[in-house]
Amino acid sequence: MVQKEIKNKARIYGAVGILSAMVLVAMIYSFGAAPQTLNQNPTPSAMPSATPITSGALPANNPEVAPMLNFQSYEELNNFILNNDGRGGTNPATPSATMPAPMPTSRPEGSFAAVSPSQDSNKAAGTYSMTNIQVAGVDEADTVKTDGTYLYTIVNGTTVYILNAGSNDPQDAQVLSKITYENGYLSGIYLSEDGSKLAVLGNRYIRYAYPVEDKSSASSMIAPPYWNSGATFIEVYDLTNKASPVLARNFTMSGNYFNSRMIDDYVYAIVTETVYNYGNEVNLPIIYSKDTAFNIEPSSISYIRSPDSSYTYTSVISINILDSTQAPTNTTVMMGYTSQMYVSLDNIYVVSPTYTQDGQFSSIYRIGINQAVLKAQAQGSVVGTPINQYSMDEYNGNFRIATTTWIMDNATTSDGAVFKVSRQVNSIYVLNDDLNVIGKLEGFKMDEGLYAVRFMGEKCYVVTFKQIDPFFVIDMSNPTAPKVAGELKIPGYSSYLHPLDENHLIGIGKENNTLKLSLFDVSDINAPTETAKYIVEGGYTDSIASYDPHAFLYNPQTQQLIIPVSINGYTVMPFITDGREPATTSTDSYWQGVYIFKVNTSTGFELQGKVTQIDNTQTQKAEDYYWRSSNLEIQRALYIDNILYTISNGRVQLNSLSDFALLAKVNLN
Repeated sequence: MVQKEIKNKARIYGAVGILSAMVLVAMIYSFGAAPQTLNQNPTPSAMPSATPITSGALPANNPEVAPMLNFQSYEELNNFILNNDGRGGTNPATPSATMPAPMPTSRPEGSFAAVSPSQDSNKAAGTYSMTNIQVAGVDEADTVKTDGTYLYTIVNGTTVYILNAGSNDPQDAQVLSKITYENGYLSGIYLSEDGSKLAVLGNRYIRYAYPVEDKSSASSMIAPPYWNSGATFIEVYDLTNKASPVLARNFTMSGNYFNSRMIDDYVYAIVTETVYNYGNEVNLPIIYSKDTAFNIEPSSISYIRSPDSSYTYTSVISINILDSTQAPTNTTVMMGYTSQMYVSLDNIYVVSPTYTQDGQFSSIYRIGINQAVLKAQAQGSVVGTPINQYSMDEYNGNFRIATTTWIMDNATTSDGAVFKVSRQVNSIYVLNDDLNVIGKLEGFKMDEGLYAVRFMGEKCYVVTFKQIDPFFVIDMSNPTAPKVAGELKIPGYSSYLHPLDENHLIGIGKENNTLKLSLFDVSDINAPTETAKYIVEGGYTDSIASYDPHAFLYNPQTQQLIIPVSINGYTVMPFITDGREPATTSTDSYWQGVYIFKVNTSTGFELQGKVTQIDNTQTQKAEDYYWRSSNLEIQRALYIDNILYTISNGRVQLNSLSDFALLAKVNLN
């Protein structure tokens, strides 16, 4: 039921060898990797005035671009790495009996379906919010999901709680069950279309201790070093009885969870693992299935001859979470490390930064997806790197990407002297289905960091920042010649742009040290305007929604915007020393909760109310907050009908969306 509602939204909106399952369980520990978040660029340092960009100032697209190749055997892959055709990472210690010797193996029949690169209950009434996603029909893993009747949430990265949401009667809200992971860190959850299955994704690691040869020496008093091999797991639970969920299937693969998406009932998980050289033998990714462990077949691994200094295995796993009888499928690409990912209904695009003597590039890999069928299909390259997933988009068969990079360029002093200066350059590229560049807009803004990007049909909206916020409208109607249509300069910057309708966007970011909301009117692409803004006052104010869009909640029916907000109050020191300006000291107070706005394209932002889970929060002292109340900091909000749910690590709280009155509290252990 979850995916069906998503589809209705408009588009605007390293060990190798056989390890038995018993050994895996015995050696798995908690893996400390946080869920994937969006990066926020730091403010670039001031630069001397420089001359405009000249032809040839940016390096040409990566000359190392080559067609996708395939290994035919383990020996070919091993020789590729060892003979300097490719380069593998270095094992941090000499292999020993504590590390399994590399030994490529065959998979048990029927346990896992590898795809080689050549192989081609709905709620009756009411409304409820969904995870804020980038592409309609492509769900994203988050820490909270709901089907309008039940609520599922990850707490402290280790426990999944299943609650009766109490949408009909708030007093019925209660914890029904919980799933605890003592040996793992949870990255996100998904619900099947009919709400009958829950997929939990996360990381574990396998720990191998090195032997201490001389235990009588003083060095034996020091804990021996160890080597970690990340393991990614996907567990699917049958929710027929919400009070007692049953594990329906369990899939584990060596490597670290990078990201995932879900289309219909198929979860696509991306797992990365460093390519290591152990005593002249190269590792392969390991699949753990039921009572067996086996390597991914080398014939299912694609690659190019990369200029990178090291390789990683980037594997895409497809699992039908509704049908446990359908075997998972996979395809693997050997590339540089994975930095960003964009997923459409038909393709996964994975970006790998590449550094050469000519500059910084992004190698882009396209993997076609069609339920269980996966196929690595194309590879391309552009100058610079994207800042996050919103810097990428697929439209009319083309892939579009906004990047930023640093170049050395000429600058002049007041007396005409010429010198070299490092400059930040932002560009937009359009690539076809084969990932060949067919259009580009290079260097449209110099000396300013790229802070936010949003593609919408034939337009792209870009925010850069140095001292003011240039908001750009890029005309993408001609994919071979994108061009700047309009520019707006305003104080501050936006780090996330959210489409409100065809002609308006909400920007969330900063102005000085305060949280700023902007409403942009782009009905005239040549003259965009900021029609309204709202500043959250305080010594330092912020919102996780500015860098984690999953925390951004907008209700189109009520035109309500709900975001977590934190407010720090500072005291200015009343004296000046050594000629310095008055400085700030520790916080006097701290407030955290959610702000609820009514957003109107004519009148702007109207603050309707505030909700917090921290008692006496208006006078909360900072030291009291950090020691007593941090577990009640609201990370997510959602709504079911007219009830607002705020979720922290310590509580699910219900408030009215009409008058924000407290309706119920459900404490989480």
